[in-house]
Amino acid sequence: MDDKDWLIIRTVYELKNITRAAQLLHTSQPALSYRLKQIERKLDVPLFDTSHKILTFTLQGEQIAHYASKVLHDFQKMRDDLRHSADRLHGEIRIGASSNYAAYRLPKILQSFNRLHPQVTVNVTSGLSQEIFALLQRGEVHLALVKDHLNWKEGKQQVDQNRFFVVNHAPVNLLDLPRLPQIRISHGPYISTLLDRWWNAAFSTPPRVAMTVDKMEVCLEMVKHGLGYAILSDYLPFDDSLHPWPILDQQLQPILNQTWLLYRHNAIHTPRLAQIINLLSGGQSR
Repeated sequence: MDDKDWLIIRTVYELKNITRAAQLLHTSQPALSYRLKQIERKLDVPLFDTSHKILTFTLQGEQIAHYASKVLHDFQKMRDDLRHSADRLHGEIRIGASSNYAAYRLPKILQSFNRLHPQVTVNVTSGLSQEIFALLQRGEVHLALVKDHLNWKEGKQQVDQNRFFVVNHAPVNLLDLPRLPQIRISHGPYISTLLDRWWNAAFSTPPRVAMTVDKMEVCLEMVKHGLGYAILSDYLPFDDSLHPWPILDQQLQPILNQTWLLYRHNAIHTPRLAQIINLLSGGQSR
């Protein structure tokens, strides 16, 4: 058994879905299924209870999954301890970031950090905020940049704030939105709930969702070609050919897309982490 095997077991156990686990592990579903069968042969125990229609671990499989989490945690801690003892100015920083922040804000900040500290390795994982928050809780990332503070009890700072806009290729009356086609981005639960609450307060009928896409760039191209309007935050300036209108709550305040930096309290006592926390905290766009 190697580190990849333990990672596979833990990921499948946490997600309870082979397809989603394969995506997260950057492999194909058939390849992952084949690897799981090999692991079962190595351990000589069944990982899954095949009598259930949904993916269910056997009792032995659950025990192995808990052990896999411990092995991976202990191994990462050992690596961190070795780096720290050698030189606290060297080592690795592991950052988890929501996808849009990773695309539109983080690169410039990391460029500045790398110029100051080229000896420090920075690894970034992007994804949905809930996935990134889980990585922080498990100690797999040092810093998490997510869409809500999620009632985190340790270090937290708001580092970015953007407004949400209705964006269309032509002027539109906002009262007409329910009957117009919408190009929707697959946001995480927090942003989806935020926008659903705004919609429900403004309209009595659901939006007419014509397409659902996973990236802002794809969404904007659909809007530019007149295929529908979208509700987007202004991470980047909108194209001059588009018509954005800020959306407001019942108190006429803008609906905001906030990004929070979350970390353990002891992170500020590690020089390399303290320095990048300082850079991130000063990187607010507004």
